[in-house]
Amino acid sequence: MEVNSFFHSGATGDIVFSLPTVRAMGGGNFYIPNFDKQRSESIKKLIEVQPYINEVFIMDGHAPGYDLNRFRDYAGSHVNLVEAHFRGQNIPVDETWKQGWLTLPEPNFELFPTKKYSVINRTTNYADPNFNWATEVEYLKSISDEVYFLGYFHEWQLFNQTFGTDINFVDLDFLEGAYFIKNAVMFSGCYSCWSTIAMGLGLTYRLEQAPGHTCSSLFEPRETIINV
Repeated sequence: MEVNSFFHSGATGDIVFSLPTVRAMGGGNFYIPNFDKQRSESIKKLIEVQPYINEVFIMDGHAPGYDLNRFRDYAGSHVNLVEAHFRGQNIPVDETWKQGWLTLPEPNFELFPTKKYSVINRTTNYADPNFNWATEVEYLKSISDEVYFLGYFHEWQLFNQTFGTDINFVDLDFLEGAYFIKNAVMFSGCYSCWSTIAMGLGLTYRLEQAPGHTCSSLFEPRETIINV
């Protein structure tokens, strides 16, 4: 039996947004960009545990199969990027994506703190310069025992320096981080692969919306915008 192949040369968040389309088309092999060894291997680990994925390959250049980059013809600042991927392949939108589309097998390792914790991720790519995250940190501390920053070390340093906070840093790959987010009391972040993973897990989450953008999930019921 012939196996479908899919390729995506976009950012890691765009790749996660494409997975409901891949699932609806029956799954198969998935080709991802060679970002750098650590980042490519990290997102590869998350993709390959999805039950509709056969194998994941890291590519240099063009790859065979369905071109998932066609979502760009339908993307924009106010467009749902999950649905843009469906339209890019000219297939009906499978509305079940709204309940989540990422699957995690049972972990066989101890990863999570025993206390109740919340998770923050903030990149500088889509940040709102007028939003003070110190207020959000205080809210998360009120509902959990610990608050962790999940992302790059330099992003965590900048976050604490900018907002005068003292939250903890955790360094995890995308699969480990997905477990970490799933087991948190709350995830709060800006547009990034981490926030896309929170969406894909079907969680209730909090989002710093980038100025002039409403492209994540168009305020679907699980989402709370924190900077409006």
